[in-house]
Amino acid sequence: MIPVMIVPVLTRETLLYRMIDSIDHKVEHLIVIDNGGVVNDSDCRTNDHVQRVSVIHMPANLGVAGSWNLGIKASPFAPWWLVANFDVVWEPRSLAAFEREGCTDALVLSHASPPWSAFSIGEHVIRAVGLFDEALHPAYFEDNDMARRIEAAGLPIRRPGIPVHHDNSSTIQVTKYRDRNDLTFQANADYYHAKAFRGDLTEGRWSLRRRRELSWD
Repeated sequence: MIPVMIVPVLTRETLLYRMIDSIDHKVEHLIVIDNGGVVNDSDCRTNDHVQRVSVIHMPANLGVAGSWNLGIKASPFAPWWLVANFDVVWEPRSLAAFEREGCTDALVLSHASPPWSAFSIGEHVIRAVGLFDEALHPAYFEDNDMARRIEAAGLPIRRPGIPVHHDNSSTIQVTKYRDRNDLTFQANADYYHAKAFRGDLTEGRWSLRRRRELSWD
């Protein structure tokens, strides 16, 4: 059984419901982070493989790192977490493969494009390196930063080739988000490269200034 599946969504909620419909393996707890006020709770409770569903409606967009962190904080006793983009489709038996590969002391990446579209991360990884850096707002480079910190800690990053279909960049296909991403992508790239250059292996910190400047709200 998958202990926890964390899925943030900002827009195009029909792709979230499609993802839920494709679940073909037992999930103990599905946590949906609704960053755009678009999710209908009842539409998230349509798959009998999912034992429990929590939809967290946010008053503003937490961003990717903030949403992933909230899902982890909301299920603090899980041995590991499966994190997925809302616009993936689970290939047959891919979730069973994640159950086999998921563990407490490794990051497991899918064979999606990009691999971080679906991944699992264990409790011992979070203990060792911390949570995702919320200064990287609202999206991009939070995965690069986490991978760099995991590698520096000497923990494994596994790529067992689990197939997952992903409709890449579904959120930024919405015009207003695409236009904002032109600004925020470069700002996050600059932040990430500066952090790596100085050898900063911390989880960073949320910044009011960056949150306001890089807003997609």
